[in-house]
Amino acid sequence: MNAPTFPNMSVSHQLPEDVFLFGASCAPYAKGLDWPMEEWDNDLATMRSLNFNTVRMFAAWDRIEQEEGIFDFSKQDYLFDLAAKHGIRVILNFGGLFGQLCGLYIPQYLVREGTVQPILESPHSAPDYSQPCTNACMDDPEYREKAFAFMERTVRRYASRDNLLAWMIWNEPAAPFCYCRHTQANFRMWLKEKYVTVDHVNEAWGTECPIRYTSWDEITAPKHAGIVSMWYDWVRFNHSRLYRSLEAITEMTRRCDPQQRPTTSNLVFHMAALEGSLSTPRYGLDVGRIGKSMTLMGVSCYTVEHLHDLGPGYLVSYKLSRLRSASQDEHRRMFVLETGVGPNKRMITKDQRILAFWHLIAHNAKSIILWNYRSRISDAQVGLFHLMHWDGSVSRRAEYMGEFSKLLQTHAQLLNKVYPEREAAILALEDQQIQMEALCGDYFPATYPEIHDSRIGAYKMLWDMQIPTDCIAENNLGELSRYKLLLLPMAEHLTHEVAAMIRQFVSDGGTVIAESPFAFRDQDGRLQYRAPGFGLEEVFGCWTNDREGKETAPPIRCPEGDSKAYFFWSEYELSGGEALAHYDGIGSAAAVRNHYGKGTALIVGTEVFRQYLNDEQPAMTRLLQSVIIDSGAQPTAWISGDSQDIEVARLSGSGGVLQTIINHSDAVRSVRLTFREAGGSWRNLQTGKIANLSEDITLDAKQVVALKWEAA
Repeated sequence: MNAPTFPNMSVSHQLPEDVFLFGASCAPYAKGLDWPMEEWDNDLATMRSLNFNTVRMFAAWDRIEQEEGIFDFSKQDYLFDLAAKHGIRVILNFGGLFGQLCGLYIPQYLVREGTVQPILESPHSAPDYSQPCTNACMDDPEYREKAFAFMERTVRRYASRDNLLAWMIWNEPAAPFCYCRHTQANFRMWLKEKYVTVDHVNEAWGTECPIRYTSWDEITAPKHAGIVSMWYDWVRFNHSRLYRSLEAITEMTRRCDPQQRPTTSNLVFHMAALEGSLSTPRYGLDVGRIGKSMTLMGVSCYTVEHLHDLGPGYLVSYKLSRLRSASQDEHRRMFVLETGVGPNKRMITKDQRILAFWHLIAHNAKSIILWNYRSRISDAQVGLFHLMHWDGSVSRRAEYMGEFSKLLQTHAQLLNKVYPEREAAILALEDQQIQMEALCGDYFPATYPEIHDSRIGAYKMLWDMQIPTDCIAENNLGELSRYKLLLLPMAEHLTHEVAAMIRQFVSDGGTVIAESPFAFRDQDGRLQYRAPGFGLEEVFGCWTNDREGKETAPPIRCPEGDSKAYFFWSEYELSGGEALAHYDGIGSAAAVRNHYGKGTALIVGTEVFRQYLNDEQPAMTRLLQSVIIDSGAQPTAWISGDSQDIEVARLSGSGGVLQTIINHSDAVRSVRLTFREAGGSWRNLQTGKIANLSEDITLDAKQVVALKWEAA
């Protein structure tokens, strides 16, 4: 097989168009014993025979610089040479792993010298140098200087390689909280940037109890969320440690790589939904700002087999949408840099795996990199995650994944140049999550994940209507004008700046739907006397100054029947708006619609999005759906029949139009579909045949049908 040529990529967002990036992670690794180097040539030849075209490998600092100043890049050099020989592109992971700034383990010469500051998980812990250091603090200036020197050396070494595709700057990034002297000093510097004077810190933190710092040196990081305003800043600071480090690595690669190749990093998939103890506030993850700190968003997606990633189709779609939306690429493309292919927490079937692949593509994944090509030989994960047989021979699952890659290569020009359309968005501010995580005790007996269900419920409502939906965070608030519809779930805290953007969005013709309690606290948790506050009363045409629990809630009279409150409920006073629903026996407004400027705002007096997910009220659903339809947000398709758990994802662009119909259920479904296009035909990518849309389409359990539009 002739090796393809590799075009120079002059801009960071340019990717190959003639192939769909499909491959696997392979040796050399960052931990565990690699399989013998003499087998690598045959491995890559087998990859090419399986229609794989991309590998991901590691440049592990502790393995390459075992003695200070002595570098052994021989394994990386050899794999680059073999990849070029076989026409395979390389994604090089040269940066951090998990909570580490660079690599997984610290070079032992640094540990022996005692120059590395390990992470101190509490103010009272002490460094432990008795074990190999796997948790160095990214704020340690000497460690940071040496880590960046190694990363720059690595970038300069491989920037001239024609088959280098992208720089992977961190593997599954996280920022464990640290209380060492370096982090404490950086926290004080961060506070200086924000507050300028100690008196301003005293004012901001002294609401719960009087605080009287007289100098910056007196300030120490809080151990827990006892003083909420202090804790907010500590968590915000920890988020900044991570995304600023990622920004610094990206800046370094741009300075050292003349071809300005993309930078990427695989965020952990389940972090996008903030589930319980795995919530991003405690992991130091600001999904939006981390997405902005690299060229292309990357993710680890074990959507079917991993313990924390399991979930129904709408939940997987929500997480993918949330991660995709954080990509700073103009088309919001993302790389899937890890996805499972073999034994894991549980084994999955061929149908489940192919569905997962198509689902990733439907949400704008432009690469699929498998974890892992072959098993590690020693230590953790031996005999897990692998695609091939232990000896490197081809497994049954490798055969069908190779056939799937062949299908993708056939249609690469289409798949690489179509993208999700932007019809609706959900406000998913990162700072809101910090505040809700700290205040979850206010919702006893509800838990933090249940509060976050509001966002998932809002997404599911649009997902069920087949309306493509993005997530808007601080990093992309300026893009609101691209949408017709904006949902505001779990938005108890707001700022004047965000409120002004919402006001402008509605004034310009957009539709906003909010659930109560909405906009009654600021970003520091300070109560507003009337809600919605921040000047939004005029936009929504109503106000409230109280909320009660469901125990006292009367039924809600909707146009098409009764509904009930979910957890809290508020009654609204009209100030220009129109009541669409009332509380029975009270007569006060439970849902208010207001026309403001060219647009429309609707607010409902209870958590209707969380309710939709957990205890749907059909009468309220129909009220909300009527406003959604009136917004002009177009669905990907009009669908009838047995459509439960059916997702129709539409991608469009210069490559054409692709409709992917996914049956997420374990049962056969039969549906009738109507698309926007007329006068042409839809060709099935898998079979090559023209689809007959005048009849029902029957989908087997976990079946996917991908259709390409062909104009007459």
